[in-house]
Amino acid sequence: MLRATFHRPLLLLALVSACRETPPPSATDAPVATAPSPARPAADVKWGTVEGRVHLMGTPPAPTLSPTTGTVVSVCGEQAEDRSLVVGPAGELAHMVVSLKSGAGLPTPSRPPPEPVLDQKKCVYEPPVLAARAGGSVTLRNSDPLVHNVRAASGSNRSFFNVAMPLEGMTTRKPLPAEPGIVPIRCDIHPWMRAVVRTFDHSYFATTSPEGRFKLEVPEGTHTLVFWHERLPPAERTVTVRAGEIAEVEQSWAVGDLK
Repeated sequence: MLRATFHRPLLLLALVSACRETPPPSATDAPVATAPSPARPAADVKWGTVEGRVHLMGTPPAPTLSPTTGTVVSVCGEQAEDRSLVVGPAGELAHMVVSLKSGAGLPTPSRPPPEPVLDQKKCVYEPPVLAARAGGSVTLRNSDPLVHNVRAASGSNRSFFNVAMPLEGMTTRKPLPAEPGIVPIRCDIHPWMRAVVRTFDHSYFATTSPEGRFKLEVPEGTHTLVFWHERLPPAERTVTVRAGEIAEVEQSWAVGDLK
């Protein structure tokens, strides 16, 4: 009994000493998270400009005309013209969306695009095509002395927002879906009224003017432009932009490309 009593404390002491002598894990043994590379501050970015024109080659089809209803003829006329394709006398393509393919990784533009405004004027949406930031807002305006409503769809949600606009001069702001994509817009009261909003996860986009022109201020470097129109196949162009200079781009489609 004396022998057993004598060795038990020594055994416990040895175990305690072993635990105390075990070195802590080295910091180099633990996984190290890699921090993302910080984006360059906008003040350090050198900027250039992309300017261009888009054309439709050939004679475009006549726009479809839809009869209006008797209650709006005095304001909107007897027929409303489909504006999904707006072409100038020399083939200039209006309302085409031009964007950078990889704009999300770039610094914020020094002059971000303005918040889009969708007007209801003489029973059509003006403009028929908008470009905007996903998760941003769109301003809706009613310039008609008529009751309209604006219903926007997003994916399977056919009423992402649906707002009645009964008063002439009325304006309101509505959010856009957080995910980039295409947002169709309709008026349930006047079914010929339609528009579309193309949204992005960056701010490098523009829509072409009635003269088919666009302009984008971008960081110097090589970029891929994406041309989008709901009735034409998409196209891409690579362009190299130098600081303080203008890179010019011409893009065209044939009438046979129309959907």
